[in-house]
Amino acid sequence: MKKQALIILNFILLATLISLASAAEIKLSKETYSPGETLQAEIYGNFLDSIKPENIVFYRERNIPVDYDILKTKDKYLLYALLPAKEGNYTIKIKSTRYETETGVNTELVKEFSIKAGNETILSFNPGFIVTKEDFYIQVKANKNTNINTEFLEEKQNLSLVENQEKKIYFSVEEIENYTEAKIKLNSYEIPVFIFPEGNNIIIETNKFRFSPLELSAVILKGDSYFFEISLINLGRKNIENIAIFSNVSEELDINISPSSISLLEPGKGEFINLTLNSKELGNFSGSILASSENLSASLHLKIDITKNISEVNISSAYTGEESCEDLGGEVCNAEQRCEGTLVFTTEGYCCKGKCTEKKESSYTWIYGIIILIIVVIGLIFLSKFMKKKQGKGKDVLKEKEKEYAERMSGEEKEVRRSLARV
Repeated sequence: MKKQALIILNFILLATLISLASAAEIKLSKETYSPGETLQAEIYGNFLDSIKPENIVFYRERNIPVDYDILKTKDKYLLYALLPAKEGNYTIKIKSTRYETETGVNTELVKEFSIKAGNETILSFNPGFIVTKEDFYIQVKANKNTNINTEFLEEKQNLSLVENQEKKIYFSVEEIENYTEAKIKLNSYEIPVFIFPEGNNIIIETNKFRFSPLELSAVILKGDSYFFEISLINLGRKNIENIAIFSNVSEELDINISPSSISLLEPGKGEFINLTLNSKELGNFSGSILASSENLSASLHLKIDITKNISEVNISSAYTGEESCEDLGGEVCNAEQRCEGTLVFTTEGYCCKGKCTEKKESSYTWIYGIIILIIVVIGLIFLSKFMKKKQGKGKDVLKEKEKEYAERMSGEEKEVRRSLARV
């Protein structure tokens, strides 16, 4: 009996281990972050597809502007993100990536966290992990004046940070001859570092210069202007200079890009880019927003549908700013109003960066009505004349018939008289 119980226990334990091994998980360094803090996460699971940057989305009711990067290591993925300053409940979603579970295969993995201001000293650092074969630096910022202590490969540094002022901290790896995994201790934080010896070509930087998000889709109303905010980021280790930003979408979709060029984008930095879209033509438009420097390029896939039905408008899935309508100096139009300006999706919904005006019946409607009325009147006049003319012709015919009849009768009378005379 004891032997059977032991077998059952082992079976349950094995099933539990299998279940744990096949389950996917996003493990955060904490559940609640401070505004502007750096999020760090480890992602575990039996993934059938590689997790790529385009598979990761951050939400606060909709997409939010977040600079982030992901790295595949031996048994897990590392993720870091520079969080926004807005408090609230947020979600990380890994989409369109298959992973095995105890019940089958899933394609979506979700983790919730929150941002809440507190009294503690917090640090924002960038990047959140390092892959290098040469000396490097990280950029650190604190929410208040503070002292920080760093330790890396037994080398210690003591530094002072001024509130909200970013500072570069440099580290050396010149003594490292073999592949090494280490960590930077930064007060209570730890930053993973992967060091490859000089001359080793294992490190291949891909997708380090990119847009965030990597795609943008929306349904907008014909004739109205819509504003979108995207980000171009440099997650590599070298400066990127003389970047041109342009569109290859059909000219029927009017796209204004600002700025259209960036002279310098430093490592670990991002630059916000404003897109304003407008079209007077119905249809579906697709293409790309492109960023190009001397030897690097990045693209953002664009899919925009133009509709004349306001109920179909949908830009909530697009990547937009975190400001409220009041922050932008705009106003929210009601159902009876129309925006004379640019529509922006904010935390309050659609915001008019312009003026909300009452909807008026188009002047074209009156013009069409007058034209139709004139055509009807002219038609009635012609019909009246035609009827009168037709009636006149009828009377003339009748008179002619009467005249012919009278003449015929007159001729018969003469013949009768002649006949009688002969008799």
